[in-house]
This record gives sequence, C-alpha cells and structure tokens, in this order.
Amino acid sequence: MYLVHAELLNRKAELCIPQNLADLLRALAHPDEGVEHVVVHPHPGHGVTVGIYLLSDRLRHAEETAARLCGRAVAEIGPLSGWRVGRSEAPLLAPYGLDGPDDLDGLMD
Repeated sequence: MYLVHAELLNRKAELCIPQNLADLLRALAHPDEGVEHVVVHPHPGHGVTVGIYLLSDRLRHAEETAARLCGRAVAEIGPLSGWRVGRSEAPLLAPYGLDGPDDLDGLMD
C-alpha cells in the first residue's frame, strides 16, 4: 500500500471545497484502482492536498492512479471546475535519497 499526496490547485482567494470531497473522490474511484482511503487537507488561497491510500505493487502506478482520480474530480465535481491537478507523489522519500518513482521501483522488485 502506498500513500500518495496529490495537489488540487486553485489560486482564488475564496475556495469552494466540498465538505464531502473525500467521499466524492472515493465514489469516483474505479474498483480496480485500489483506492482504500482518502483524506483532504485544505490550504487556503492555494488549494488542497489529497492523501490517497492505494493498493498497488508499484509506486509509479500508485502515483499515476492518484493523478487520474484527481483529474476526474476536477472534470466531474462541479465546485472544482477551473481547478487543476498539481504534483502527485509519495511523501517523505527525499530524506532517504529517493527523488522519484524510478528510484523506488528498483528497490521494490
């Protein structure tokens, strides 16, 4: 299982973040995507960080799945119209010298 942080970005001063955004994201997830849990952390004046726990055998696949899910959210959830998807990556890898998914995938084989 991987925890992936995905950014939903909007620079508007007042953000209209649905209170049930985590539930809406889970509802948009396809059964084969391995989404286990979703949490939302608002950042006023910037957007939100979405924490998505995914069952996957590869980090890159988990990150891509989280980005696709957030892309669907921006396209399909009315209050997110005009938002964009930013980074989608596993947190806390840089302190271990792992800069991106290519570094970790080799370790997980």
